[in-house]
Amino acid sequence: MPTQESNQTNQLNRRTLLKLSLHSAVVSALGATASAQAHVPNFIKEPAKNGKIVVIGAGAFGGWTALHLLRKGYNVTLVDQFGPGNNQSSSGGETRLIRAYYADPLYADMAIRASQLWKENEPKMGQKILHQNGLLLFNYPSSKAEAEAAVSIYKRLGLPLEKVSLDDAVKRWPQIGTEGLDHVMFDPTAGYLDARKGCQAVCNLFVKEGGTFLQQQVKQETIKGGKATSITLANGTVLEADQFVFACGPWQTRLFPELTKKLVVTRALVFFFASPTGQSDFMENKLPTWMDRDMAGPFRSFGVPGSDFRGFKLGLTPPDNNITDRFDTYNRFVKPEEFELALGVIKRRFPKMVGQPLIEQRVCQVTMTPDSDFILDTHPEASNLWVMGGDSGHGYKQGASFGEMAANTVAGEKAKLEKFSLKRLIG
Repeated sequence: MPTQESNQTNQLNRRTLLKLSLHSAVVSALGATASAQAHVPNFIKEPAKNGKIVVIGAGAFGGWTALHLLRKGYNVTLVDQFGPGNNQSSSGGETRLIRAYYADPLYADMAIRASQLWKENEPKMGQKILHQNGLLLFNYPSSKAEAEAAVSIYKRLGLPLEKVSLDDAVKRWPQIGTEGLDHVMFDPTAGYLDARKGCQAVCNLFVKEGGTFLQQQVKQETIKGGKATSITLANGTVLEADQFVFACGPWQTRLFPELTKKLVVTRALVFFFASPTGQSDFMENKLPTWMDRDMAGPFRSFGVPGSDFRGFKLGLTPPDNNITDRFDTYNRFVKPEEFELALGVIKRRFPKMVGQPLIEQRVCQVTMTPDSDFILDTHPEASNLWVMGGDSGHGYKQGASFGEMAANTVAGEKAKLEKFSLKRLIG
């Protein structure tokens, strides 16, 4: 149960977080997100009906999961070591793309649902998080199979997806270069999400609607008779619950090493370049978000035009960057040769940006599963302890809907999906 001190902290400042970290079987919990429920008009706080749940990790998966469970009538406590959207989490940073462009219909459906959930909850949050300024897909001969599958899915969903010849693409978006491409596709319904702001907005809404949010360290969890019964915080507080959801990003490899041997934590690099002075061509009202689908080459990348006056964002994943054994201790520097990769993308795809100065750089962490599918399953030794994660570089966009799925599954309203099982990661 939360201490009187932690309850007072919540009352004094809803953004105050009591520090949380998981050791032993439970290590520090970090960013995860989950989805808010479809439509919750005129929320009225009522006594919890369905028992107590503790969600560990306030990122894209965990935050939304906690909000959904709260709206189902559970007494929910959300905990995170560093706070929602913090810079050490996988859900921090400025922006994340959101798009239904997938070869897998499940993820396409989830992305559409996620957009709906953001739209439904933004009025309650009092701020705009979803920005649908479109998406350009730079496709190669090697990415044709993915493109064909996506076209079929878009037709089923009734969504527009336009195939644009290279000549027409340059006419419509003269900012881009088309060297090496087969064609360009344009999705007008896609766009980006404000990442850090989104995590904080979900957490604030969760607290506003009656949830408890703590920032603390978790020192120990207790399992008896095949069930988890409690977790102990660093300040000595014991949180007892009927169910526990661990949505801890790369910290899952510390929490559950025997279950996550096949997870790999990698670095994703983010660069912000200054837009040309006196021009608006590289702002979001003139240029959509974009993805370069150079699947096996050095130009695979993505970006967001100058949103929120931060500069022109370019993101990429460099080769040979496994940091699983040190993700929480290494210094987050970008190497000179990695910066050269970014400059290569600029020269090839956005030639009018050549020579523009770098104004900011960041390193984000990605937790990859072998098949790039997520994780949502119960611990084999505790039937009420849920492991949720494996963002695999596409988790934030799905956070709202995956959180909804997680809440439905934890509540027993939906069966677990084999696709997200832990079995595939063991051994």
